[in-house]
Amino acid sequence: LSELSFDPRPEIRKSALQVLFDTLRNHGHLFSLPLWERVFDSVLFPIFDYVRHAIDPSGDMLQGHGLDVDGSELDQDAWLYETCTLALQLVVDLFVKFYNSVNPLLKKVLMLLISFIKRPHQSLAGIGIAAFVRLMSHAGGLFSEDKWLEVVSSLKEATTATLPDFSKVLDEMNRASVISSAEDSSSKQGESSTSTVPDDDMENSKGQSLYLAIADVKCRTAVQLLLIQ
Repeated sequence: LSELSFDPRPEIRKSALQVLFDTLRNHGHLFSLPLWERVFDSVLFPIFDYVRHAIDPSGDMLQGHGLDVDGSELDQDAWLYETCTLALQLVVDLFVKFYNSVNPLLKKVLMLLISFIKRPHQSLAGIGIAAFVRLMSHAGGLFSEDKWLEVVSSLKEATTATLPDFSKVLDEMNRASVISSAEDSSSKQGESSTSTVPDDDMENSKGQSLYLAIADVKCRTAVQLLLIQ
């Protein structure tokens, strides 16, 4: 059921998720903590390992800026987001329902959510933040002081990891400026026209590097704004 939850056929994955979580909800009161730990580690968490590897962070950035992306890839990402969002909500709700039994696993659940938030991928980060808020809203009243310390610590980790790094943008801009200055200097020294024509591949490489650096900053900034909200 865990593996089928990301089957490309909508009816299969929805049924798999429903049956999997219905089974856990209906029989979870019989589980011991060691069994719950095995369920989370071997059944639930691997679902999200799949989606984290299936979606290319750089692909999302390119899609968001109007570059050519195959339509089938967009469709695939769409259902991955949809299924991942639902699965995370179900995991949070399951954790809340059996909190008295599974509360020692809070740190692992937080690590799962933070792993999404820390991704350089705005959509996945948004899914992680939404699930984090859901967990706080439904289970916050049950947390002890020690549990709240774990929550705050994980939130601090996510915030630190997603701080925008403007140095990369500045480095790329400086590199482009140095190369342009060198080309101008060569031109003034009377080099042949052939040697002063900018190399298209080099220009494209400079532009792509700068674009990726700016896109990364924009993505991280968006995640920071979501965290603040």
